[in-house]
Amino acid sequence: MTSDNCGNADLHFMTYHEIAEERSSDIYTVNYIQLEEHLVMLRDLNLGYAGHRVTFDDGHISNYDLALPLMEKLGVQAIFFITTDWIGLEHRMSEKHVRELLRVGHQIGSHSCTHAFLSECSDQRLHDELLTSRKRLEDLLSSPVTTISIPYGRWDSRVLRACATTGYSRVFTSDPWLFAGLRENVEVMGRLTVRNSMDVGRLRHLLTAQGLVKARLQMPFRMKQGLRACIGDRMYHRIWHAFANRNQALATVSRGRE
Repeated sequence: MTSDNCGNADLHFMTYHEIAEERSSDIYTVNYIQLEEHLVMLRDLNLGYAGHRVTFDDGHISNYDLALPLMEKLGVQAIFFITTDWIGLEHRMSEKHVRELLRVGHQIGSHSCTHAFLSECSDQRLHDELLTSRKRLEDLLSSPVTTISIPYGRWDSRVLRACATTGYSRVFTSDPWLFAGLRENVEVMGRLTVRNSMDVGRLRHLLTAQGLVKARLQMPFRMKQGLRACIGDRMYHRIWHAFANRNQALATVSRGRE
């Protein structure tokens, strides 16, 4: 994964995964009240409309059932990145749900076909993951799809080149401090992955920090990047999966597809 030039970058995008009615042990499942507090804070800071944006990964049904009504109430728009082989599965959005998101003004992007580690795919598998997912969404929506978020945030120059050749113009990563810029003929954007430990005060601090304070906030991410480089993607993911207590539904859907 490329993580250069992250020193003074600002946070411009955030990504959520599952939304729940109650607090979850899965650190990436944010409850409804917490999401509402985050979105109100963004609106009040004028960040939701002036540089900062909200995204959702995976296509969980809670994005439609819980997050969508809340965003409509607050006037917030988002990008929903859909793992296309999961459409219609248990706890995932159906084709009808995805079409409705576009109809009411949100954007739809790809999150690959199977949520694979794209940087570890063969050239043919990589091409298929990218092109097939884009084509399915375009057929479903009758609208161009040129944006993708990278599963697990794992990318390199080969992945970016494949994104460009399969029709994408913008690629979202999980590097929160990445400078947005053109790489391998695609625009690469960083995002902050929101955890349920981030209350509204913590998130405000992350979004508005400057100077040495911001540099200190970057340190945990840089340490994780160093650990990934030392032990490899799959071992890091096993450790992350255990620590994050990812829900069984995600584990079941992902198993055997990576």
